[in-house]
Amino acid sequence: MVYIDEIKNMILALCEKNGWIWKSHIELVVKYSVELAEKLGADKEVVELAAWLHDIEKLEGKRENHHITGAKRAEEILKNMNYPSETIEKVKHCILTHSTDKNYPPKTKEAKIVASADALSHFDNFLALAHSCAVRGESIDETKHTLSRKYESCWDKLMPEAKIMADAKYNAIKLILGEKQALNKRRL
Repeated sequence: MVYIDEIKNMILALCEKNGWIWKSHIELVVKYSVELAEKLGADKEVVELAAWLHDIEKLEGKRENHHITGAKRAEEILKNMNYPSETIEKVKHCILTHSTDKNYPPKTKEAKIVASADALSHFDNFLALAHSCAVRGESIDETKHTLSRKYESCWDKLMPEAKIMADAKYNAIKLILGEKQALNKRRL
């Protein structure tokens, strides 16, 4: 049974309540997850489900350890939709390992794809992330520091195929942040 449209509608309704940035983020994670799954021969259904559900806990207002509680929340949702337990376990692993928490490294191709897609989405949302820093009242220097750390973390999460996809954007962001040395060395 495939209920991806039902899950998509549920997540988009939550995005609407939480602001425009969430819709963009989630849709980009789905886009990149599906693209990488097709390119790498991964289980497209698992990555698409995990991509839609990966930030469910943040969208429902629970930010702390959202990857841990999100995996449990996704399990509840998928069980209620009668998904096979094997699919549920794979989706849970993707959600549990999509963050930068070193205690939960992605072990499957699908989990590496969702983690990479999550990071890739941020390369497309540079202005939104900069805006978030301004809304928090960060100075220009603080914003540069915050964004530099964020994009280093995102780069480190990317699988090799995703680094190829993000390389030009990564270098452009580094240039904007005044870190021109990134242009002098390829980081692939």
